Amino acid sequence: MKRETTSIPSNEPLSTDLLHLENEQLRAEVEQLRDMIRQQQTELTRIEQRWEFALEGFGDAVWELNLQTKEIIRSARYREILGYTREEFPDVVAIWMDKLHPQDRQQLTDPDMSLYQTGVRKSHVTEYRLLAKDGTYRHFLDRGRIFSYSEDGRPLLMIGTSTDITHQKNIEEALRTSAHRLSNLIADFQEGILLEDENRAIVLVNQQFCNMFSVPLTPDALKGVDCSGMAEQSKGHFKEQEAFVTRVDQLLKDQKLVIGEEIALADGRTFERDYIPIFIDGTYAGHLWKYTDITKRKHAEDAAFHLNEKYQRIIENMNLGLIEVDLEERIVYTNQSFCAMSGYEPDELIGQVATDILLKGQNIQFMKEKNESRLKGDVDAYEVSIKNKRGEAMWWLVSGAPLYAESGQIIGSTGIHLDITKQKQLESELRVAKQEAEHSARAKELFLANMSHEIRTPMNAILNLGQQIKNTSLTEHQQFFIGMINTAASNLLVIINDILDFSKIEAGELSLEHINFSMAALIEQAVQVMTQDAEKKGLVITQKIDPSLAPALMGDPFRINQILLNLIGNSVKFTNSGSVHIQCDCKKAARNQLVTLSVMDTGIGIAPEFLRNLFAKFTQEDGSIGRRYGGSGLGMSITKQLVELMGGTIDVQSEKNKGTTVTVKLSLPIGKNDNEVNQKQTTPNEDVLLSKRILLVEDNAMNRLVVTTILKPYGVTIVEETNGFNAVERLRKETFDIVLMDVQMPVMDGLEATRITRQEISKSLPIVALTASVIRTEKEECFNVGMNDFLAKPFEGKELVGMLMKWLHGVVEVVEPEAKEEHESLYNLSRLETISRGSQEFIQKMIQLFCTEAPDVATQIKAAYEAGDFSKVKYLAHRIKPTVETMDITSQIESIRQIESLASNGVASNELELLVNDFEKTIHLVTEHMQTTYGTEDK
Repeated sequence: MKRETTSIPSNEPLSTDLLHLENEQLRAEVEQLRDMIRQQQTELTRIEQRWEFALEGFGDAVWELNLQTKEIIRSARYREILGYTREEFPDVVAIWMDKLHPQDRQQLTDPDMSLYQTGVRKSHVTEYRLLAKDGTYRHFLDRGRIFSYSEDGRPLLMIGTSTDITHQKNIEEALRTSAHRLSNLIADFQEGILLEDENRAIVLVNQQFCNMFSVPLTPDALKGVDCSGMAEQSKGHFKEQEAFVTRVDQLLKDQKLVIGEEIALADGRTFERDYIPIFIDGTYAGHLWKYTDITKRKHAEDAAFHLNEKYQRIIENMNLGLIEVDLEERIVYTNQSFCAMSGYEPDELIGQVATDILLKGQNIQFMKEKNESRLKGDVDAYEVSIKNKRGEAMWWLVSGAPLYAESGQIIGSTGIHLDITKQKQLESELRVAKQEAEHSARAKELFLANMSHEIRTPMNAILNLGQQIKNTSLTEHQQFFIGMINTAASNLLVIINDILDFSKIEAGELSLEHINFSMAALIEQAVQVMTQDAEKKGLVITQKIDPSLAPALMGDPFRINQILLNLIGNSVKFTNSGSVHIQCDCKKAARNQLVTLSVMDTGIGIAPEFLRNLFAKFTQEDGSIGRRYGGSGLGMSITKQLVELMGGTIDVQSEKNKGTTVTVKLSLPIGKNDNEVNQKQTTPNEDVLLSKRILLVEDNAMNRLVVTTILKPYGVTIVEETNGFNAVERLRKETFDIVLMDVQMPVMDGLEATRITRQEISKSLPIVALTASVIRTEKEECFNVGMNDFLAKPFEGKELVGMLMKWLHGVVEVVEPEAKEEHESLYNLSRLETISRGSQEFIQKMIQLFCTEAPDVATQIKAAYEAGDFSKVKYLAHRIKPTVETMDITSQIESIRQIESLASNGVASNELELLVNDFEKTIHLVTEHMQTTYGTEDK
C-alpha cells in the first residue's frame, strides 16, 4: 500500500491539528493491515480444514511433525480410532511410543527420525500397531512426507496420514488361517487330491495322491509342475488305458462337474473319481481331481449283491412277498411273489401308498400305529386282512422291520408277507366247530338237567316212600320186597349220579370247595359206611392213619369222601374173601401236607392188559363183571378226574387173583386247628319245627307226598301249591315260616316266583330250592334270584329236616353266596369299582347306560350283518368294544374283536354269523341279569 506525505517547512513547528491528522491516518492504515491479515488467516484455516475434512472423509487421521522440535499434532480422528480423549492421549511422542506394539518399536526408533532431520529420507509408508483403549491393538498404515524446509535447506515440517487397516489385517489373518487349515485338511485326506490352475499347473497336491499313483516326489516338490501330459504318462495304472486318457480330455473340454465316476485299475483296485471345475466370477480358474480307493467297498457290495441274490432266491422259493416303503409309505421295491399274492403288476405298485392300494380304507388306524412303531425302530409280526386286485378278502402274516440308511437313519420299512388265508379259513372253521361243540355241550347240559329232573323226581319218591314203608309194620315177605326195592333204587341212583358227575366234569361245571375238614374223620366215616357191606361178605376192614396227619386240612371234603367211598366200595365189591385195608400217610411240605391214601384188598385183581384201560369211560374188564357186580363203568374214570382236579395223582397196582392197591396222592394246605371243623355235626332240637307253617311248591304229586310224609311227625303245617304263580298269590295273602320251592314247574317256575317274592313281598322269608338238577349253573341261578339254600333230589328225610331246622332256628336274612360266581360268569364289575373308587352311584349309572344302549347296538349289528352291510357291522363293533371291555363281559371280549376284524373283509362267513348271533344273545342275557340284579328296568 502506498502512503502519501505532506511537506512541512522545517522552520515552522508542527501544529497540533496536523499531528492528530497524521496519527489518525496511521491508525487507519494499521487497522486495514490487520483486516487483511485476518482474511488471509481465515482463508488459510479454511484451506487446512478442507484438506483435513477431505482426508478424514476417507477415514484417515492427519498429523504434523516438527522435525526440529519433535512436536507432533494429530487430528481428532486419530484418537477416535483408538477410543481415547485428548487428555488420555495427548500429542506426546513418548506416550505414543508407550502404546506402540513391542514388536513394532524396533523399526520405528530415533535413527529413523535422524534420517528425516538430515534430509536423507523425504517420505515413508509403514505399518504399526497401537494399543487401543479397549485393550486390543489397532493396525495403522502410516504415510508421511517432508512438507517445508528452512532458508538454509534444513527439513522443518513433516505432514502425513494414518489409515486404520485393522479390518483388512483381520481378513488377511483369517484367510491365512483358513488356507493353512485347508492345506492341512487336504494333506490329511484319505482321498487323493490334485488341484490344477487354468494352465494345468499344480497348485496343491496331497501325499495320499502320491501314494495312490506311486509318485516318487513330495507334494511340495510337485507344486507348479505342468500336468498337460500327466494322463498319457500315468495311463499304465489303469485297466482301460486309452479310455482313461480320452475321458480326461473330455472332462477338461466340457468343464462340467462329474461325481462318483468309477475307474478299474490294472492291479485289480477300483478308484472313484470326482472332477470339480473351479470358476471365479464366471471365469474358469482351474479344476480339482479327487480319487478315492473304493476297492474294499466294491468287494463288500459285490458280496452283498450275491448274498442278496441268494436270499432273494430263498424268499422267492418260499413264496414270501417282500416290499420296501419309504417314510411316506410309498412302495419303492416289490418282489414277484408279492405281486403274485396281491394280483398287481410291479408298475402298479411302485410309487403307490401301500395302505391305500391294499387296505382300501380298512384297518387304516391299525396300520398307522404299526408304521409309527416302525419309525421308532420296533420289529414285530402281525396279521392283517387285505383285499387283492380282484377284491378278494385275504389274510396276510406280516413281519415288519425298519429300513436303515448307511448313516443309521431310518428311511422307511420293509415287510415280508405270508399268505395265511387258508390257515385263517381253517381257524374259522375250527372256531365254528368249537362253537357248535359248545352249543352241543350246552344242549347236552340242558338235556342232563331235564333228565336229572325227570329221573330224580320219581327216584326221590321211590326212595323216600320206600323208606317210610319200611318203618311201618310189615310182614317178613313185605320187608324183603321193600328192601329189594330200596336196594335197587339206591343202585340205580349211584349209576345216575356217576353219569351226571361225569357229564359235569366234562363240561367243566364241577366246582371244588376249599374249606376246613378232618381227613381222619372222613376216613372213619367212609369205613363205617362200608363196614356193613363188608361184614355181609365176611370181609375185615382195617385202617391205619399216620399220627403226624394234621387235625385240619383245606380242600373239598365231599369230593374226597366220594373218592374214598368209590375206592373202598370197589375193593369190597371185587373182594370175595380176605380183607380191605385203608392207610393214610403224610409228609409236611412248607404249609401243605402231602397226603397219601392207599386202599389195598385181596380181591380178584385186574389183568395187565386191562389195567391200562382202567380209567377209560364206560369200561369194565369184561361183560361178566358188569353182569356179576353191576355198575356203570364210570367210577374209576370219575375218581381219576376228581383227583386231578385237586392237583393230585392216582396209581393202581394189581395182580390177577391176588388183589389190588390204589394209591391217591394229594397236596393239601394245612387248615385251622380249631373246633369249627365239625361244629355243625351236632343234632339240633327238632322241637323248633313244631307248629311252623311251610309252603310247599311242587308240581309232582309223588314229591309232595314224600315231603308231607317225612314232615308229618314233626307237627308242621304244610300248604301245597303246584306252580309258582299260585305260590306268589298265596304268599301275598298268607304268612309262612319257610318256602320249599321246586325250580322247574309249569305256568311259572320257581326262579321267577322267587324273583317276584323278593321284589314285591318279602326279602327275609327263607326260600329253599328243591330241584332234581345237579348242574352248577342252575344252583347258582337259584342263589342269584334270592333263594337261601339248595336241596337236591333225591334227599333223605334227615337232610330235609336238617335244612328246615337250619333256616327256622332264628331270624334269617337273604344271602346270595353264589351270586358273584354267576356275576363273573357273565360280567365283572371290578373294573368299574376301581375306576369309581367304589362309588355305587357311578356303577349304577354305568349299568343303566349299558342296559339302555348295548342291547340296541347288538341288535343293530345282527341286522347289519343280515343286510350285508359289513362296514356298519365293523363300525358298531368298534364302537361297543370299549364297553364290552369295561364291563368285562369275558366271553365276548375276544368275540367282538373277531367280529370287527372279520367284518373288515366285507364278506359273509359261518364264523362271523355265529359270532354275531352269540354276541346278541349274550348281551341280552347280561342286560336281563343286570336289570334283575340292580333294578334298572324302571329307571
